[in-house]
Amino acid sequence: MAKKLKKSDDQLADAVRMSSQEIWQAGLAAFAKAQEEEGKFFSMQLFEERVLRALSSIGVPTRQEIDALNQRIEQLTKQVAALSGKPALGKPAAKKADVQPAVKKTAAKKPAAKKAK
Repeated sequence: MAKKLKKSDDQLADAVRMSSQEIWQAGLAAFAKAQEEEGKFFSMQLFEERVLRALSSIGVPTRQEIDALNQRIEQLTKQVAALSGKPALGKPAAKKADVQPAVKKTAAKKPAAKKAK
């Protein structure tokens, strides 16, 4: 009976060892993947910062600057309307393109009257 326990203990130990190795390898693979993804994220973030810096250097406003300007324009529009006594206009509606077919109106040709002989 002692031999059976010893064999099963060895088998159990081997199974635990194999499982722990598989878990360790899976952890290493996940860690390597995380480092790779972090590198990609860092590269993308660095690229975005460079693009923003380049756009800023040539004078292109950021989205936040444009939003701030739009808010300021709305405030000033309301103030002008209040001072002039006219109601403030809302945001202008988007213009819809006229989608009418380009058909030329042509006068129907009348048959020429025959000359009397």
